[in-house]
Amino acid sequence: MDEKTKLSRRSFLKTGLAGAAAAATAVSFPAIAAETKEGHPLPNECTQWSWEKPVKPIPDKQIKNTVTSDVVVIGAGLSGIAAALSAAEFGAKVQLVEKNSTWAARGGHITAFDSTVQKRMGIKNDYRQIIRDWIAWAQGRVDERLLWNFAEKSGACMDWAVGIGEKYGLKVTMWEGYYKGPDYTEYPVTHFFHEENADLSYVYGNSTGIGNVTLVPALEKEAKSKGVVFNYGTPAVQILKDSSGKVTGLIAGKQGKYTKFLAPSVIIATGDYASNNEMKKCFSPFSLKADAQIYFPNKCNTGDGLIMAMQAGGSMQRHEPHAAVIHLEAGAASYGFLHVNAEGRRFKNEDVNTQSKSCTKELEPEGIAWTIYDRDGLTEVKKQVDANLGGGLFYGQMWQPWGKGFNLEVEKMTQEAHIKDGKVLVANTIEELARKMNVPVANFTQTVKRYNELYAMQDDPDYGKRKELLTPIINAPFYAGKLASTLLTMCGGLRTDSRLLVLDGKGEPIPGLYVVGAAQGEFFANDYPTICPGIGHGRCLTFGRMAGIKAAGKDPYKVIPSIKI
Repeated sequence: MDEKTKLSRRSFLKTGLAGAAAAATAVSFPAIAAETKEGHPLPNECTQWSWEKPVKPIPDKQIKNTVTSDVVVIGAGLSGIAAALSAAEFGAKVQLVEKNSTWAARGGHITAFDSTVQKRMGIKNDYRQIIRDWIAWAQGRVDERLLWNFAEKSGACMDWAVGIGEKYGLKVTMWEGYYKGPDYTEYPVTHFFHEENADLSYVYGNSTGIGNVTLVPALEKEAKSKGVVFNYGTPAVQILKDSSGKVTGLIAGKQGKYTKFLAPSVIIATGDYASNNEMKKCFSPFSLKADAQIYFPNKCNTGDGLIMAMQAGGSMQRHEPHAAVIHLEAGAASYGFLHVNAEGRRFKNEDVNTQSKSCTKELEPEGIAWTIYDRDGLTEVKKQVDANLGGGLFYGQMWQPWGKGFNLEVEKMTQEAHIKDGKVLVANTIEELARKMNVPVANFTQTVKRYNELYAMQDDPDYGKRKELLTPIINAPFYAGKLASTLLTMCGGLRTDSRLLVLDGKGEPIPGLYVVGAAQGEFFANDYPTICPGIGHGRCLTFGRMAGIKAAGKDPYKVIPSIKI
C-alpha cells in the first residue's frame, strides 16, 4: 500500500489525463481529414467533451490479424473473467482482450445474498428490506429490476465461485467487521476468499493470500482450462457494428498491428473511470476533491470501455452526478472518536460510515480532519466492535473473519506503523497534540474539554451521538489520526437494464453489446451504498456470470438458480 503514503492531498489531480482509446461504429462516419490518426477523435469545435467527437474508422491496411469467435470480452478483472468463463462453460468460443500485462484484482469484499456459506453459518437476512434500504439510499434513481435480479441470483453465483475457489485450494468466510449501529447499519452479506493458511490480520493495509487477488487467478486458470484465450497487452480500440447497428466485433492492439476480433457478442468489462479527470469533471465533480486515489494496476481505470461504447452509440446512465466509492483508506483509521477540523473544532456526529466521513470532511476548511483519542482508545474500539456497537470500514478491521472478534494486538501494530509514517501523531498533553496537528490550541483544548463533558453527561446535545460511543480523552498519551479521503472507484456507467445490453440515448439496446462490472450504470445513485460492503464486487461476479451465459446464447434467468426474495 505504498501508494497511500506517497499521495499528498489532491496531488493526484496534478497528473495529466490518461489517454483513453476512443472508438466508434464502423459505419456512418463523416468526411475525415487525411492527417487525422486512426482511432483518434476528429476535430470538432462544437463539442464539449473529448468522447463526443466522432472518430476515424481504422482502415483494413492497419489490420494485421483477424480472429473469429463467439464472444469477445474486454477486461481481465473479476467481472470480465467471470463473464468469459461463464460463456465458455456453455460452449462459446471466447477471446478476452486486456490492455495490461495480466489480470487485475482489487479488494476482496464480495456481497451475495443467501449463499451456501451464509446458510452454513446460520446467517439470515431480510433481503427485501435490504433492497428497500438500497433503493432509499439511491432515492429511487436506479433501475430497480437490476437490484432485484442481483438479489435473486447473487447467492448462486457466489456458490459457483466458491466451487471454483475450492478447486484451487481457496477458502471463503464471511466478514464480521460490518457496522451494527441502530442508525447506520450494515448487513452481514460480505464474503471474502483466502488461502488456507493465510494470515488474516491485515496489518497496516498489507495482506498476503486474501481477497480477490486469490480468487481472480483461480478464475483465470479455470477459464483457460475451458478454452478461453487471453490476449494480454492488447488494448481495445474500436467496437465494430454493421449497417443494421448490430455489433460484429472489436479492433484491439496497437497502431500498425491491430487485430480484428470478429464476434456477434462483445462484453464490456473495463472497469470505471476514476483515473480520467475529464470524465470525473463531467459526471461527478465532487470526486475531484478526494485526497488520494488507490487502484491496481495503478491508474489504469481511464474509462476506455465507456468511451468506446458511447462512440458506438451507447449512452451513460440517466442520473447524475455519479456515485463514487470514497473511503478513508489512505489515512489513519477513523473509528468512532471525536473528529475535529483544521480549526480544532468538532464538526459532526462521528457515528456514521467511512463514506460519510470521507465526504463530510471535504466540506471542512482545507478538507482537513482528525480523529482524537487517548491511551485507552483502541481498547474502547474493541469493546464497541465486539459488543456490536460500531465497526465497518475503516473503524473495524478489513479481514475480521466471522466469529473471531476484533484483534486488538493487530490494531496496536497498525497504530505503530501509522505513527512511524506520520498518519498518527502522539503527545503527552492536549496542548502539545494541538501544536503537532497545527490547529489553534485554544480551540482544540476547548473542544476536548467539551467532549469530555459530554462523556460525563452521557449525552450529546451538540450532535446527537449515541452515548455508547462517547469515550473520554483523559489519559496520556493522546493520539490524533489524520483522515484522508481516498477515491477507489467511480460508480456510474453505461445505461443498461436487466438484459445487460448497452442502451442508446432512446433506451434501445445495441444488439450484441453487453456491459458488466464497474462499467455498468443504473445500479448506484447519489452515494455508494455501504450498507452492503462489497456490493461493487458482488455485481461484478453476478452480472459477469449472467452476461457470459447470455452471450453464449443461454438464458441466465433459467440457468442460474434463484433465491426467494
